[in-house]
Amino acid sequence: MRILITEFSAAAGIFRFIALFIVFIAVIVAAFYFTKWYASSGLVRKGNGNIKIIESYQLAPGKIVYIVKIGSKFVSIMTSKDNIVKLAELSEDEIEFQEIELNNTSFKDVMGQMINNRKMKDDDKKNGK
Repeated sequence: MRILITEFSAAAGIFRFIALFIVFIAVIVAAFYFTKWYASSGLVRKGNGNIKIIESYQLAPGKIVYIVKIGSKFVSIMTSKDNIVKLAELSEDEIEFQEIELNNTSFKDVMGQMINNRKMKDDDKKNGK
């Protein structure tokens, strides 16, 4: 009788483990599909294009200066951990826009260029330039 109980307990334990594992996988899959649905459903508040961050520059950890376009006005603000401060309103003439040329290059090519640039900088440092 004792042998039958221990064999039954081992089988029950294995069954519980498999059932728990299946439930765990089902929860992970459900969370994945829920987040995809939630992101594409429009329930996440999206702006309609009136506010754009033109440029940001980190002064120190947690302190960042932004140039923001709000409607047709440009504003510079500084953010820190606890507050946001308006620095100045800027005209479009005071801002230098840099054109970024996008071409159909692969990630491998871009990464190779970055590595080569880094190697050249390191070589310059070693040679004392």
